[in-house]
Amino acid sequence: MTITQVQYACEIARRGSMTRAAEQFYISQPALSEQIKALEIELGCALFQRSSHGTKLTEAGERFCKYAEPVISAWKALEQNCAELKNKPHSRVHIGFGVRARSNGLFEPIMSFFDSHPEISVSFTTDMNENFPEAIEAGRMDIAIGRLYAQQMTKLTGRIAIFPLLTEPQCILMSRDDPLSAETKLPFRILDGRTVICGPEESGDDAEMREMCDMYHVRTNRVLRADDINAVIALVQRKKGYALGPVSFARFFGVAAVPLEEGKDIALNLICREDEQNDALFRHLHKHLERSLQLRTE
Repeated sequence: MTITQVQYACEIARRGSMTRAAEQFYISQPALSEQIKALEIELGCALFQRSSHGTKLTEAGERFCKYAEPVISAWKALEQNCAELKNKPHSRVHIGFGVRARSNGLFEPIMSFFDSHPEISVSFTTDMNENFPEAIEAGRMDIAIGRLYAQQMTKLTGRIAIFPLLTEPQCILMSRDDPLSAETKLPFRILDGRTVICGPEESGDDAEMREMCDMYHVRTNRVLRADDINAVIALVQRKKGYALGPVSFARFFGVAAVPLEEGKDIALNLICREDEQNDALFRHLHKHLERSLQLRTE
């Protein structure tokens, strides 16, 4: 079965005539009839009843066309999308790929998308301290997938387009054998008098930890900082202190993640320049990532 045969069958059903359907596809009526015959042989059933009054669908034909029409629509959309990308080529794309994008398994969907576009060279920035909106606005980056910290949000100029992909609970991260890991929720004040772990000073991670401590009047015993997520996680695993992170870090990094009692949710966003949000490449990547996440939850 080919997509062409499927299109032929649905066109005959719409027009009620093989002759008129053949004219639509600029082929001869015998050639069209031969294609339909081959399709019916493969399916093992007749799709049409032919008479002097025209061509009508059989019961099997009606069922076939019911499921075939969405396939044809999807195929047309695919052809259009490919044409748009071909007409507006991108030789190189620079993508900021945040830690939360990694922990939510978005690397494979991104690579599968660009595998279908081998004409595009892709480079990734995975630095946990990179200010993605600033990099995009300055032209150092084309697209980013990551969270936005409060201090970054206040500096947005309106030239950045933000599309939330998912939200997940903010958690306190700790070693799996920490006694607190058995809790279902924890108040942020539990960190009072304890050692906390976060990113370098002036980073978004550091600013968030300071903000939370101020909000809940928490005085930490000590602060450990690292500029690499693997170093942060290594400190957590070795029971050197507690960090903040999403629930997806538990599975991805092998730590315990207990949601905050305060119920703070963090969005993972797809980000680009505002004037690029209708670009064909960005739109198709956005839809591809949304479909991937939807399939994962079904």
